[in-house]
Amino acid sequence: MAGTEVCDWYLVRTKPQKERWVKDQLNNVAAEAFLPLLRSRIRCFGRMMTVVKPLFPCYLFARFNLKERYFDVKYTAGVHSLVSVGGEPVVVPVSIVDEIKRRGVDGIVELPRRKLDPGQKIRIVDGPFRDIEAIFDRYLSGSERVAILLDAIGASTIRVVLPSSCLAQ
Repeated sequence: MAGTEVCDWYLVRTKPQKERWVKDQLNNVAAEAFLPLLRSRIRCFGRMMTVVKPLFPCYLFARFNLKERYFDVKYTAGVHSLVSVGGEPVVVPVSIVDEIKRRGVDGIVELPRRKLDPGQKIRIVDGPFRDIEAIFDRYLSGSERVAILLDAIGASTIRVVLPSSCLAQ
């Protein structure tokens, strides 16, 4: 839906929880709408789940001709505002949008988990040892399972094998 002039990228602030809906609406108004998503693990009802949520909650990128489409974008249902400085919408450099797109697969960015080092103190966040502090020992079978060391009462240490998703740094 590009106009006769160059389309720039702008940062659109949405109402809470409306990012996906606004993206769909802006596809009818802007040349392009881009909602970067993040795959992450969260605790839900005592279990770890993988969810896909906006990388920047309440924000998405839209590429459009400001002179021709400003009011169409600004007054799209679910849009709170355009990010502005001094009353003027800020142009987002193409390189920023391209870099975010490059880091994702099908628009979904996965942040790499920080690698744990042997001897590092960790906290168990799931399972029967939840809320216990331990010492990281090593990774087993890739990064899905780990061996940790627990201090036992009246003994030295006990090695326990857990899924890596049970640990927090």
